[in-house]
Amino acid sequence: MYSHFETIPVFVVPHTLQTVSHALCIAITTTFAYFCAASNWVATMAYGVLVRAAIETKDKDCEETAGLARRYLKLCSDNGLHEYFRLRRAYGPVLEFAYDNGIEADFARQMMEFAGYRPKKAHVESLGAFTVYRDKARRSIVKFRTKKERELLAFLLDAGDKGATKEQMHNAIWWESESGNIKNLIAVNLSHLKNDLEGAGLREPVICRENRYFISREEIEWDIDLFEKTYEEFRHHSTKELARKLLTLYKGEYLSDLEALWAAAKRIRYREMYEEAQAYLSMKQPAKRTASLPLGGRS
Repeated sequence: MYSHFETIPVFVVPHTLQTVSHALCIAITTTFAYFCAASNWVATMAYGVLVRAAIETKDKDCEETAGLARRYLKLCSDNGLHEYFRLRRAYGPVLEFAYDNGIEADFARQMMEFAGYRPKKAHVESLGAFTVYRDKARRSIVKFRTKKERELLAFLLDAGDKGATKEQMHNAIWWESESGNIKNLIAVNLSHLKNDLEGAGLREPVICRENRYFISREEIEWDIDLFEKTYEEFRHHSTKELARKLLTLYKGEYLSDLEALWAAAKRIRYREMYEEAQAYLSMKQPAKRTASLPLGGRS
């Protein structure tokens, strides 16, 4: 008796095998392609997490950080993974780091344009003397025409997303002015501020919206942001490293070279943050041991 398989005509077997083989090849190829794509995606995600952590926690001049950034951007470029960079808060620092260090420069610049991201062009220090640098390396200082213009910039930065009206500027900075046209005086200072910041390379630095004035922060790095962020981390995860970082960032009283009575509350607040870090480190210092002497003194 013939088995079931023996009843299949001979000429059908090769055709069936060919059909099965062809389908199997397609399945294997497709699975492999999906596996490779998934592997590339996972690898890219992993490098993205690593480089973000390295930039936040390590020395930005570290070769390891540069290597991670180079590998991550290369994977994104090779695999067409661009959408990450729309998450500007997460991946903006990676693009900025790459841009500043010439890492995959063309791709980094393209992704900045793609995400609408602008690299930082000025660095502002407010802890200690109020100083505005033209570059992050702090080699060149932006000069302002008057002390009041400098204070106006500090005031608008301090106002943040709320901005300030001309009336608030008057009450904070020009409350003692005897000018007969205070609105014009403020308008002139706003114009000077805008021109001086644009001269430092900033694009549209002063914004007016619904009679409120704002400083565009997209191209400005401010030491207060880093100080406050570090303090928040310190509050949740108190460590010696974070405490020391706070002490390093605190270079002096907030806006120490400006009278700025409007800044009194923040001066107290930032000083208290600094003292809290100081107290934490002093508590963590090992107690000094004193040599024990026999009862009755030296023998």
